[in-house]
Amino acid sequence: MVEESANLWQQWEAYFQDLFSPETFLGMGSAALKVLFIIIVSYIILKVSNRIIDTGFAMRKLPGQKQDTLSKLLKSVMRYAVYFIAGLTILKNVGFDPMPVLAGAGVAGLAIGFGAQNLIRDIISGFFIIFENQFAVGDYVRINNAFEGTVEEMGLRISKIREWNGRLHHIANGEITQITNYNRKVMRPLVDIRVPYEENMQTVFQKLEDVCQSIGEKYARDLIEKPSVFGITDIENGGVQFTIMALSVPEQYWFIERQMRLAIIETFQDDDIEIAYPRRVLIDGKSMYSRRMTDH
Repeated sequence: MVEESANLWQQWEAYFQDLFSPETFLGMGSAALKVLFIIIVSYIILKVSNRIIDTGFAMRKLPGQKQDTLSKLLKSVMRYAVYFIAGLTILKNVGFDPMPVLAGAGVAGLAIGFGAQNLIRDIISGFFIIFENQFAVGDYVRINNAFEGTVEEMGLRISKIREWNGRLHHIANGEITQITNYNRKVMRPLVDIRVPYEENMQTVFQKLEDVCQSIGEKYARDLIEKPSVFGITDIENGGVQFTIMALSVPEQYWFIERQMRLAIIETFQDDDIEIAYPRRVLIDGKSMYSRRMTDH
């Protein structure tokens, strides 16, 4: 028993002597320096590659949105590649060779393959979104009828959408099933206005024509087609609905609609034309019965 304890103590003593020996510290220091060197080189490679990508696209003089989209996509691909290679190199320099694991993963590889299905789906979906030019950086889009905002970044795996209120959504490309893009060539501002039945419809039509003429002259540079009165588009209990429409550049779509609404309200106020609103007519049954009896 005493001899076994002595042997165990000698083994622990030899272990700690090896652990805290100068050679061990030199090896750890050398590995740490190698890791630091790999990190620094990776950082420099990313900076240089980003500069090369920006310079290359600047020389090609592509359209602004397309240039931003492809530039950020290539930077994303380069970043993933550098991180992957740097990670493998660091593991190898600290004494763990990942290549045999990657080569003979077996069951683990199968499990990783099933787990990577979503990743592969996201990458393929991202490729087709870019290839088909469904949207680009800077476009105002609605995704899956749930998220609406400006595209800030597109990557192989995710797209970043910033809402009007500032919230930033990271959406996996594989989850994108429906896209509404508000930045494709032209947009059609539409404004509906409803007036009571008591108003003179010819007068209302003429005043709306005046509004269209005014907006067309004031914002001609933002309009592809001047506003016009489409006509009476609905008849409801609350009144008669008129619709004004125009064609504008995508960037000024909402601005033109706001100006059209403002001009309609100001014109109607100046000419004492009422805008329809929900109302109820209350009839006193007793008074009506008394009036009928008096008439008879």
